[in-house]
Amino acid sequence: MHSDSTDVNELANFARQVGAQVLQGDLHRPSATGGWQLGDVDLAEYLDIYRDQPLMLVLVPLGAVKKETFTCGVCGYVMDEPQECPRCKFLAEYTTSIERGIQERKQLIEQVAASLSDGE
Repeated sequence: MHSDSTDVNELANFARQVGAQVLQGDLHRPSATGGWQLGDVDLAEYLDIYRDQPLMLVLVPLGAVKKETFTCGVCGYVMDEPQECPRCKFLAEYTTSIERGIQERKQLIEQVAASLSDGE
């Protein structure tokens, strides 16, 4: 669900006018106590002041979900999940392939050179 920022701001202003508390921030876990945190507010600690009171909770998403990314520590490639870096893996395989080809060519040259020197 995506909300228009003008509507969200109007709702927040109206809520403040009627005495409601308005919290805003990124929701994440864990907080210092291991629970949910909204911005800099530990929700368990915050909600504890309202213990045993009837409440109404209104949640309004302020935008699209921010997807967590992971960056390769070697080359800086950004990935959607923690995994072996495909760029570094390709480079390692390519480098190994090139090195193998160079070794094979050296061996071939040595064999040809040895064959020619045997024939002299």
